[in-house]
Amino acid sequence: MNNDADIKVSVVVPIYNAYDYLRPALDSVLDQTLAELEIICVDDGSTDHSLEILKEYQGRDDRIGIVTETNAGPARARNNGMQRARGEYVAFLDADDFLEPTFLEKLYVLAKKDNLDIAISRYDIYNTRRAKFEPASPADNSNIFTPGVVTSKSEHPDFILSSTVSSPWNKLFRRTFLEEKKLVFLTDVKMYEDVYFVVTAMSLAQRVGKVFEVLMHHRIHSEQARAKMFKRYYSQIPLVYLKIKEFLMQHGMYAPLSVSYLNLSASRCYKIFNLLLSDSKEIFWNQIFSEYAESLGWGADALSDITDGDVREFVTNVRCYDYAQYKKRCQKGKSVDFSKHGDVEQKTESESEKGRIFSFFKGFFSKK
Repeated sequence: MNNDADIKVSVVVPIYNAYDYLRPALDSVLDQTLAELEIICVDDGSTDHSLEILKEYQGRDDRIGIVTETNAGPARARNNGMQRARGEYVAFLDADDFLEPTFLEKLYVLAKKDNLDIAISRYDIYNTRRAKFEPASPADNSNIFTPGVVTSKSEHPDFILSSTVSSPWNKLFRRTFLEEKKLVFLTDVKMYEDVYFVVTAMSLAQRVGKVFEVLMHHRIHSEQARAKMFKRYYSQIPLVYLKIKEFLMQHGMYAPLSVSYLNLSASRCYKIFNLLLSDSKEIFWNQIFSEYAESLGWGADALSDITDGDVREFVTNVRCYDYAQYKKRCQKGKSVDFSKHGDVEQKTESESEKGRIFSFFKGFFSKK
C-alpha cells in the first residue's frame, strides 16, 4: 500500500524476544476486518528468532514494515514506530497480546463518526498458564463513559485521568493529535513509560469515546518476569507521576485536572506500597516522604479531595512521618485525625484489611 491516504490505521508493534507469542499477535492484526492498514514492527534487538518471523510475515503481506534497532526498550521502539506512522489513526499492540478481528474496524468507525482524538475498547486478560480468559478490573472511573456519547476532560475534569487503563494497547489515537501535542513514551524509565503516554494524552484529548465490547486480549504469561521487573524498578514510579505533573503544568492542565491527578497518583502509589515486601516498603515509603510527597501535590489542603479513605490515610501518614515513625504509631494504635491532623487512638489494621493487599496482584499489571 503506497498511497498514504489509503492507510486508515498504523499499528505499531514493539518486539523484543517475542518468539513464543509473536505469530498469534501478527495473525490477529492481519485478520482484521479493517484492511487499510500498515503494520510497523520495531524489532528492539531481539536475540531469539523474532526477526526471522517478521521477515517471513513480511514476505506474505506487504502491509508489514520492519524497523530494526539495538535494544533500547519498548518506549524507544514505540516512539520510533510512531514517527514512521502514516495512517489517520495509530494503534499500539504488544507482541504477546492479540486482537479480536473487529478491533480496529469498530474503533475506527467510532473515531470517524464522532471525530475522536482517542477511541477506547474494553479488554480482558488471557492467562497463558491457565489457558483461560479472565475479566479485567474496570478502571476506577470508567463509568464516565456512556455508549454513543463523546467524553472529555471538560465534562469530567475530576475523573478523566483514571477513567481508563493507563496502557496504550486498547486504544486508537488520532495521529495528527499525537503529532500536534508532541506526545511520546518516556525513554528514561524502565516502568510506567506507557502510563505517562496515556495519561498525558487523556489530559489533552478533546473528544474521547468507547466501544463497550471486549475486543482486545492482554496476555499474562510470566508472573515471575513481571515480579522481577517490578522489584528492580518500583522506585521509578513516583518519578513518572512527577513527570506527568510537570507535563500538566507545562500545558496549563494541572489546575483544572488537579483532583483527577491527585487521586490517580496517590491511589497508584498506595497500591504499589501494598504490593511490596517489608524492606522495599520502607524504601518506597521513605522515598515518597523525603523526595516526592510535596512535589506530587499531596499537601494538607488536598486531603479532602482524595475520595478513597485508605488512600487518604496513606497520603496523610507518608507526608508526616518516615517509615520508622509510622510503624511506631501503628504499634501504639494511632493514626491521623483528618479533621484536626492530630493523633487519635484507633485499632490497628484488621486481618481482613491485610488480606486486601493480596488481591492487588491479580489485576495490577493490567490496571496501572
